[in-house]
This record gives sequence, structure tokens and C-alpha cells, in this order.
Amino acid sequence: MSVVTVSRQYGAGGLRVATALAEALGFRKVDRELAEQAAIELGVDPEIAEAQDERPPAIIEQLGMALAAGGPPFGTMPPEATVDDRTLAEATRRVIVGLADAGGYVVLGRGAAAALAGRPDACNLSLVGDLPDRAARIMRLQGVDRKQAVERCRRVDAERTAYVKRFYGRDIRDPLLYDAVLNTTLLGLDAATELATGVAMRKLGIG
Repeated sequence: MSVVTVSRQYGAGGLRVATALAEALGFRKVDRELAEQAAIELGVDPEIAEAQDERPPAIIEQLGMALAAGGPPFGTMPPEATVDDRTLAEATRRVIVGLADAGGYVVLGRGAAAALAGRPDACNLSLVGDLPDRAARIMRLQGVDRKQAVERCRRVDAERTAYVKRFYGRDIRDPLLYDAVLNTTLLGLDAATELATGVAMRKLGIG
């Protein structure tokens, strides 16, 4: 089986590249769409998924807990029920491993590269970019000023780094965690997608 993980700095074009990469490989992209669908199936307001992004307890982690531990549907749990964030992160890892075992997925973020480190059937990619370039992209997409865009880039990058460090003991910024690190500032998103597709096909023996 084969799986591709895409780690990304905030504003480096991760969603666009992962979506195009999945299409090129004939894989399914897993990101918030899966979390939102899980929320609907479990009777949870899908807006919960929108409000969380790789910060426990995210809805994908609650999904993982339900699937991996065989517990009751989330919607039937008493409101005072809690699960510690490390248990939720472990459940998320189990979901990621399950996707890798099934094969045919591009997993965007959520510490997937660290969760699948060392697997020969996983191609781990990282997208990076200069802060001014990433901030400019956030300004265009989110309609915020430069100061806000820079702050968001720094904050989200720090949150993602802390998440992977805490639950996997790995540095998300370590280039040796990945099969390839692509600079979308220098390459542009189209060229980065083309290179990512080539790396994935070569690593996974596709085509």
C-alpha cells in the first residue's frame, strides 16, 4: 500500500499542492473534509472541525478515539466526559496508520510524517516558504493586513511544531523527516506540485 504525507508551513500552499498531488496520483486527499464528514456521522456539529487545526482535542482525534478504542459514538458521550489530549493524539496516530495500511491517501498535516516515519510505503513531503511570501498569500486568501498575516503564520507554525514535538518527539522542521523539502517561494506552487508528484511516484513505485 502507498500513502503520501504533506507537512507544510502556514501559507506555503499546502492545501493546493496536496489537492493537486492527490489528483495526479489518483489518491484521496485527507484533511478537514474527512473531519467534517466524521463530525456529521458521529452527530457532532461540523463547525467543531472548522474551529480546530492540529490542536487537541480536534474532531479527527475524537474520531480516532471512537474508531480505535471502540467506544460509544461521540454524540452519545455525556458532556462532562473527557479524554486526555495524549490519548487523543495516540488515537489520531492510529487513524493515520490505518489510512497508510489501506493505501491510496494523501494526508495533509496532523503529524502524519512523524506518525509514519520509517515506513517504506510512505512518501513524506514538506512544503516551506519565505515568511513574506507566505504572509502575502495569507493576505490574499484571508483578507487581512500584513501584520496579521505574519502573526498567523508564526502562531500556526509554532502550534504545529509544538504538537509534533509533544506527541511524537520529533522536530517538524527537521529535513531528515522527509523524502523531499520543497520551497514554494522559489519553485511556485505548480512546479512544487510537479516535483512532489515525481518524488512520490519514484518513492512509491507508481507508474
